[in-house]
Amino acid sequence: MMLKSRWLWIVFVASAFLSSSVDGLAQTCDAPEPVCAAADNVVAISGFEPIGSAVAVGNGMLVTNRHMVADLESVTVVLPNGERAMATVTPTDYAGDLVLLKTDSLASAVPLLVSRPLIHGVLYVIGFDLGREAIRVYKPGRMIVDVAETPLARLHMDASALPGNSGGAVVNALGNLVGIVASGGEGRNEAIPATEIERVKDVSGPAFKDASMVIGRAYRACVDALNDVSSQRGPLSPQVATAMSDSCRASNNRQLMDLAGQAFGQRRDIDRSLALLEASYDQDPNAPNTVVSLAITYHLAQRWADEIAILRHGLEILPDDVQLLRLALQAGIWGGEQDLADFAMNRIMAVLPQMAPAARRFYDNPPPAPQVRPPG
Repeated sequence: MMLKSRWLWIVFVASAFLSSSVDGLAQTCDAPEPVCAAADNVVAISGFEPIGSAVAVGNGMLVTNRHMVADLESVTVVLPNGERAMATVTPTDYAGDLVLLKTDSLASAVPLLVSRPLIHGVLYVIGFDLGREAIRVYKPGRMIVDVAETPLARLHMDASALPGNSGGAVVNALGNLVGIVASGGEGRNEAIPATEIERVKDVSGPAFKDASMVIGRAYRACVDALNDVSSQRGPLSPQVATAMSDSCRASNNRQLMDLAGQAFGQRRDIDRSLALLEASYDQDPNAPNTVVSLAITYHLAQRWADEIAILRHGLEILPDDVQLLRLALQAGIWGGEQDLADFAMNRIMAVLPQMAPAARRFYDNPPPAPQVRPPG
């Protein structure tokens, strides 16, 4: 929920934000009462990213995404009564996409109870809705897959969320905080497990100022590079490619590494693309968007064995995903894994009948694998 022509709309959005009349939960809430009540702990903020959200966690502290602040030392907060206040960014060397803010204006806020998400439990996103100029509770959803056992794994869900929700709350039906919204796309949204907030507190404070600035500058450099190259066609210069690769990797933010990996993949810079996407996958092997991007890049490189391993895992998470099934059909045949091709063909016929005729033609009479295209 970041990037995309950021600098073209930042002034407009920030102006609208600062002139709007945000007054807490100004929208009708159809969720259970504890969920609606939890919205009182969510506020709108403006920082490095012009619009986002944050969650009160007690003692005048808020938690939001690191990508919302980058290397800034303070951000603007819209309080529940509509007033504006400044919040200082607490330095941290936490490796994930969370950071703490401090403001005396929220000293009395009672923190939400933190819980672990349940795979079959209902989840609600609460965040700032730019269109409605209010904190909003969105339509509920559920987890797509269990949280992986890696240190920075995220919660993946199909609960509705929109830009402006980054840093907002993910709560269960009891109103307990289970996550902090981080990113989304393709109908799949992500959150940092709320249990990570205590880890952030343990590595935050003045002693972490220098390390925090290094991480924040990496975020800024990566986001700026991604925005710059989004309007460019063709190969990147060695200097630009190296700068983007290094800064996005240094951010340690999985979504930023994914976006950079995709940008390199689109230019057939396969080595740089795979280096970033493989790092993302190591960080969170259950991240659906990373799995799809990595499978596509292995496909472009014709590294069938590597791709097939990713596809088998991906189809456990997203058994009906169009891209994964198409890739599995092709990679299964070209990579000599007929059982994977059979599975994909059968699944396409069952759930994607519009694709079935073309898939059947490929299955019955597959062409040779295309040659690997050069970078460019």
